[in-house]
Amino acid sequence: MRTIIVALGMLFCALTTLAQQPKSTGKITLTITDPEGKPLPFTSVMVRKVKDSLLVKGELTTVTGSCSFDNIAYGHYFIQASQMGYNTSYSKVFQLDGAHKSLQLDTIRLNTLGKNLQAVNVTAQKPFIESSAGKTVMNIENSVSAAGNTALDLLRRAPGVQVDNNENVTLKGQSVTVMIDGKLTYLSGEQLTNLLKTTPGESIASIEILTSPSAKYDAAGNGGIINIKTKKGKMTGINGNINATLTQSRYGRYGISGNINWRTEKFNLFGNFDQGDYPRQTTRHYTRSLLEKDGSTTFLDQSIFQRNRFKNNYLKIGMDYFITEKQTIGVLANGYKNAFSNQIFSTANLGQQNMLPDSTVNSLTTNNNKFDNIALNLNYKAIIDTAGGKEISFDADYAQFNNHRLMQLNDSLYDAKTQLNRNPNSIRTTGGTQVIIKSLKADLSWPLGKESKLEAGAKASFVTTTNLLQFDSLANGSFKPSPSLSDQFNYQEDIYAAYATYKKQLHKTNVQLGLRVENTVSSGHSFTTETNVKRNYTDFFPNINIEQKLNDKNKLSLAMSRRIERPQYGQLNPFMFYLDKYTYFKGNPFLKPQYSNIAELAYTFKDKYIVTFRYSRIKDMMEEFIIQDDSTKASISTERNYDKTDIYSALFTLPFQVTKWWTSDNNFDFSYNQYRFEDPATNDPYYRYNFNYYLSSTNTITLPKDFKVEVMGYYNSPFIFGIFKGYAQYNLNVGVQKMFLNKNATVKLSYNNILRNESYRGSADFANLHLNIFNTWQFRTVNLSFSYKFGSATIKAARERKTGTSDEQNRAG
Repeated sequence: MRTIIVALGMLFCALTTLAQQPKSTGKITLTITDPEGKPLPFTSVMVRKVKDSLLVKGELTTVTGSCSFDNIAYGHYFIQASQMGYNTSYSKVFQLDGAHKSLQLDTIRLNTLGKNLQAVNVTAQKPFIESSAGKTVMNIENSVSAAGNTALDLLRRAPGVQVDNNENVTLKGQSVTVMIDGKLTYLSGEQLTNLLKTTPGESIASIEILTSPSAKYDAAGNGGIINIKTKKGKMTGINGNINATLTQSRYGRYGISGNINWRTEKFNLFGNFDQGDYPRQTTRHYTRSLLEKDGSTTFLDQSIFQRNRFKNNYLKIGMDYFITEKQTIGVLANGYKNAFSNQIFSTANLGQQNMLPDSTVNSLTTNNNKFDNIALNLNYKAIIDTAGGKEISFDADYAQFNNHRLMQLNDSLYDAKTQLNRNPNSIRTTGGTQVIIKSLKADLSWPLGKESKLEAGAKASFVTTTNLLQFDSLANGSFKPSPSLSDQFNYQEDIYAAYATYKKQLHKTNVQLGLRVENTVSSGHSFTTETNVKRNYTDFFPNINIEQKLNDKNKLSLAMSRRIERPQYGQLNPFMFYLDKYTYFKGNPFLKPQYSNIAELAYTFKDKYIVTFRYSRIKDMMEEFIIQDDSTKASISTERNYDKTDIYSALFTLPFQVTKWWTSDNNFDFSYNQYRFEDPATNDPYYRYNFNYYLSSTNTITLPKDFKVEVMGYYNSPFIFGIFKGYAQYNLNVGVQKMFLNKNATVKLSYNNILRNESYRGSADFANLHLNIFNTWQFRTVNLSFSYKFGSATIKAARERKTGTSDEQNRAG
């Protein structure tokens, strides 16, 4: 594998030298005026290819209305000119070649837009949800009800996405890799949930769900990739926006965010910030039955009230420097300094069913977490051939994640017979986690003629994690260390990868064939238990995408892929973590990666009505498993590998234009799930089956004077997930929006969770475990948000590039 990477690196270095070779280029000049012949300064002018309208270069006119383009490769082009308040105009087709090296084009006149005298202004916008084989997109930017919601709230409404009882995000019951603007989030589990909870919906443009990513992406995530795309500016100049949101529910909370983009002919400087304070309330209710030694049954009824507080401070800053028109070097730095704290009040009653409890355990758990992250990226991109589309890029990444935790559990037992409190207990846990990730990546795009293209790349990533956990027990009024409960766990993982993708267009058929190879070398060591697990394995991940255009209205597409999900670093730590006296979590150092094979077939009518059929087979699925100890009354949650899982699903995307002012975007998702695993006590096979469906409808009504109303509702039927059964989830959200100040300012008012069903209600019934769960994270909220965009409306956004950090970053935390 290392030989492959070195060979590819040498190939890329050789190809880079080609970027310096002179090409046949020419120059274009022209002038833009208004209908009266007066020069129009700051007009957006774009050079586009005749063949596919591909943008070659864009500029703004000077104060004299003139514009010029140098070093344009020979070819057939046309000009597109546009400015606010004027109709977009196009030039005649022209050719740049050896006989026409310098062209002075005819003056282009832009006509003034006519006034709309209708009472209702109809503005075209993208559907709330778009779907195709291997990809679903939620267009959040223009959604009214997104105001005041977080990224996690919005993901709950995405087709196929589920948030389980621990608020982990899955796609049709499978794990996913979460990215923001094409870059990994560096987090997983609880830390990823906390980040999604503190990412405001106002900063999100769209959410992409890639169920069949190409071989260019890391193979992690059995369900695929969720890419959260944030809002950006749109070519030279300065622009940006600022957002502020106030939310009132059980507690008040606020958030403020913004971004700025400054672009010149030689550099592009950009930045984002996000700051907020998000107190929330969580309620949990558990009931379990426990078998006593005498054969009787005791019932445990546990009520938990949890007061959470999230404080986030996020900053991103970067710059692209244009060395030449074909070479760009960029630096990117981003990081956050967040805090999460909570108080967990728990009351656990033990006794006979439908009778007064025999005893009650009252506990208070306090958690204080501080976590910070810094990520640095250095990127180089060279366009070897502008006309041919030959490109090469390199990325070097460094990321460090730190988490510091202080937890204290205090509890006491009240005996109903003696009416006395006894056995007061206190445990204090201090710990820290550090994850350091280094990565090198190179990518090449090389057209092979007019109808085909080869993409190839290589990557090496190196991850080191250190986990320290110390338990102290209260004894004689002071805390004493408990060495048997403390632990240090170190984990080292190196991944070497190479990929190649071939794309070919055959008349009305587009074919993409890809293969990714990944070699993983890992070692995990627990110093307390002296557990040492080493692995070295190589996997192949093929990817196929075929799209067949039947005619102007009908299209078929097929996507097939193989993916992997490696254990999160914390899941491998074999030691015990305490939530309360009766709830533990224990890692599994022998947890194996899970693999999935996915196939999707989609039919599209008129580019908007879509039917998608999907099949997924998962081997060694990693999923939560609960073991109950009847003697201690405790339940221990751990991760284990299920034998196999089969998921069959059908997704219907049906957008309707009900009237000129009313659009309705509707989605129906039906799935059938089969789970098979063995009873760890008897090794007997165990099967579970479930039919599940999800329905959603987003209705947008456009009113006069730049008002807009949105009503969004969804229903998710009962479902099965491993040993857990979830009950139906449904809700309704409404919002109204008003734009003013030439549509630069927007005010949104929304009312969410109207039906008060943003919750998880379910059960687990297996062996001696009989558990009922009812968790509520969200209550009705009223959200008021204000956003204002400033500067030029035609500034090209910062390059959206995927850094070299991989799925291993998404497993940190």
